[in-house]
Amino acid sequence: MRLEAKQVGFRYQGVTPWILKDVDFVLESGQRIALVGPSGCGKSTLAKLLAGYLEPAEGQILLDGKPLPKKEYCPAQMIGQHPEQAVNPRWKLKKTLTECWSPDEDLLAAMGIEDEWLKRWPSELSGGELQRFCIARVLGPATKFLVCDEISTMLDVITQAQIWKLVLRIAKERQLGLVVVTHNMALAEKVCDQIVALPDINKR
Repeated sequence: MRLEAKQVGFRYQGVTPWILKDVDFVLESGQRIALVGPSGCGKSTLAKLLAGYLEPAEGQILLDGKPLPKKEYCPAQMIGQHPEQAVNPRWKLKKTLTECWSPDEDLLAAMGIEDEWLKRWPSELSGGELQRFCIARVLGPATKFLVCDEISTMLDVITQAQIWKLVLRIAKERQLGLVVVTHNMALAEKVCDQIVALPDINKR
């Protein structure tokens, strides 16, 4: 499967400055690509475009040469840097998980998620534990690409390493395409096959 950004540009309606302009790249299943650049260059906006949360103002996001599906489960799933914002604080974790798909016991075990966690509220998990849960939550049967937007930025160094070890292992086992959104060039060079540098097009 192939995920492609083709001459992608984006700006919010009614707002003149472009956030992104003329972005091109192709990501095949099993490959890893890093989107790097300074704050404000549109990295997170591009992540949302790839996951189908936003639509380009110019160009296209294509999946195997066709536009991303709008009404179906998107094969490109996004994980953000704030896991507490990705879950309903009024739902216990089991309800949050089963809203997306039936739990895969082997996957949960591989992610280090204990059965007892699913009986808890999101606030009862640490930041690293909740991020692991959020990663597992998007790994449904139809997921072919993971869009990771600064997923370890808010975590301590040891937990960062644990999270990336898990993500890279799962991506390899499932032959997932991986998009790593980061400002950390060292991380990008360590975990990715190719790097797309996004300039700040509005910097003067």
